[in-house]
Amino acid sequence: MILALATASFVVFGGLLVLVGASQDGLATLFAAPLERIGLLAAAVSLGLGTGIVAAGPLADRYPRRPLFVAASLLAAFALAAAARATDVAWLALALAAAGFGAGGYETVLNAVLSGPGTGASHLRTDQRLTIAHLGATVGAVAAPLAIAGAIAGGGVPSAFLGLAAAFAALGTWGLFVRWPAPGAQVSGDGLPGRIAAGAAPEAGSDRLPARLLPAVLPFLVAGLAYVGFETAATAFATPIARSMGVSAERGVVSISAFYLGLMVGRLALLAWPRPAGPGWLVASAAFCLIAAGVGVATGAPPELLFAAAGIALGPTFPLLMALTAARFGERRGTAMGLVAGAGAGGGALIPWLAGGLGDRLGPAAILAVLGGCCLLLGVSGLRLRPGPAHAAPRRDG
Repeated sequence: MILALATASFVVFGGLLVLVGASQDGLATLFAAPLERIGLLAAAVSLGLGTGIVAAGPLADRYPRRPLFVAASLLAAFALAAAARATDVAWLALALAAAGFGAGGYETVLNAVLSGPGTGASHLRTDQRLTIAHLGATVGAVAAPLAIAGAIAGGGVPSAFLGLAAAFAALGTWGLFVRWPAPGAQVSGDGLPGRIAAGAAPEAGSDRLPARLLPAVLPFLVAGLAYVGFETAATAFATPIARSMGVSAERGVVSISAFYLGLMVGRLALLAWPRPAGPGWLVASAAFCLIAAGVGVATGAPPELLFAAAGIALGPTFPLLMALTAARFGERRGTAMGLVAGAGAGGGALIPWLAGGLGDRLGPAAILAVLGGCCLLLGVSGLRLRPGPAHAAPRRDG
């Protein structure tokens, strides 16, 4: 039941991720907003996500998860209802940040629960449970742009915000009737075999995230920042990127769905992979994304194909990063995963603002350059990331 709720929750989470990008034309008309302001709205969502993700980490390690999840879901619902009544960009940005805070809070709660026992899916590895749930985010993000566009066409921008608010409220209600595992449970023995399992036997005190482990934590943080920064900026500016390629704004909205469809394919590949994946996947994902984007731009490929290829390349990144973090920090996985996901949300706030500002001044090509820089950063961090505590040598089970 927890896995089903988590997957549904990430479906709705995916809708929030693309809300600004999918409503970009409507928001630009309603508030006379240039690219930089649209970027700031996307940044507000990510800033709220990051704050909620980090704040919920210690709480998820210590306190019952049901009230945390329900409160976070309802906060997101009320905030989006307030966003539907916004009369200026500042009000809208504040409401979107609050919605992000609620969604980020329940993301950390769900990540912590799925990385331990008591999910009703103990036959699955931790990376598989996380991948299944995070597939929900791609499903939501694939379906949401067209649904949001339809809602805006029928009732204006506020109707899209109210529809998503109702979905968050339904999740909070569902969470009241689910049996939640107690905080502080150990990662199950079948959770992360092979290379990932090398991090499941932390040395004494490693789960407390001491300062001496900062060099080991840093690559996780950088990888999260680079990945989420790419995802947020790419979807926020899909419409101007599509226009720069000589196609309509509507095809830019379709490109958002194509990107998340690609993410879904990449995550399904990770789910079906017969052996546990390691940090090398992050390096390969970044390299494939750069190569595919370079070839696509050079050959004038349709934007939908370009976005889909980037999504396939980067699909495994986030659930794998969460699984590696959980394996590395044991009982304090909620705190650690919150920090890593929070760093990602920080990238989601910084990168769209940077890309939007450069795009206004230098054109959409500057946005593509920023996205390429994110891929480079992800690849470098993957080279530095190690799954075991203090760079312990991997062991093999069995």
